[in-house]
Amino acid sequence: MNLLLGLRRKGSIQSQKRTLWKRFFGDKLVVLGAVIVVGFLLIALLGPYIAPYDYAEQFRPQGSGLLPLDVMSTARTGEFLILGSDALGRDMLSRLIYGTRTTIVIAMSSVMVASFLAIVVGSIAGYLEGSLFDEIIMRIIDALLTFPGILLALILVAAWGSQGIDIGTITVPPEMTIAIALAFTLTPRLTRTMRGSTIPQAHRAYIKAAQLMGMPAWRIVIFELIPNCLTAVVIQAATYLGLAVFTTAGLGFLGLCPPEPQPELGKILARTQEYFLTQRFWHIFIPGFTVSMLVFGFSILGDGIRNILDPEYRFEEA
Repeated sequence: MNLLLGLRRKGSIQSQKRTLWKRFFGDKLVVLGAVIVVGFLLIALLGPYIAPYDYAEQFRPQGSGLLPLDVMSTARTGEFLILGSDALGRDMLSRLIYGTRTTIVIAMSSVMVASFLAIVVGSIAGYLEGSLFDEIIMRIIDALLTFPGILLALILVAAWGSQGIDIGTITVPPEMTIAIALAFTLTPRLTRTMRGSTIPQAHRAYIKAAQLMGMPAWRIVIFELIPNCLTAVVIQAATYLGLAVFTTAGLGFLGLCPPEPQPELGKILARTQEYFLTQRFWHIFIPGFTVSMLVFGFSILGDGIRNILDPEYRFEEA
């Protein structure tokens, strides 16, 4: 009898997995988003190997002057800069590749940090609903939510600086400084989601049973509550990836980004805006198009993950 129940449960799990994959590949827009995201992730991972030159390398033809901003500019004998160079003679294609890498690292790191903080704080607050800890956390979240996300990120990055932070003998790199500042703008809503998912679970019978067995509160939160409440946070975090990319590029455009010569898509846009409506329009069009495709890919992929995993958004099978 137990063997039959086990086989039936295993078959049910496999059937659910097949249904989820069928839903995923059945939505062509979500598949397009996944292809875009995977493509950009490969560029980010393989950036140092596929970039033609180092992002800081400057080219000076015939030993003097900087390379002109032409589409096909001879850099060395038999070599070309496909997209030309920036005002300092640095290869635009290489800087776009490395800039994409920087933007993705900051955006994804911020979402991961925000998700971790939200899971820890939200699960504890939900388990201790109505306690002093819960009240303090919710008031802090309410205070943070009064600030627009981009404004809060601007304040934090301006206060901490975008050059990195020295904490004793530990140096926090600029990318992580910006990612942590951006994470603080995403954490309040994710924390509310985690707390809201935890509260009903904390009153379930299996939690009461664990308490009666004398299980410590920290074990209940880590091993019982968090695994059963992760889905809601994962769904919301996936939908925030596009927003994180957009905000990262926005901060870079305003100059709150890793220092020179390290490229970032928003910084590249800011440096090339003078070429708008000129013969060298591609210098601003290509990085702008890259940011748009990143936001588009992450956004529709996040929406697709939400539609697949969230029962409120699941569609009926034909």
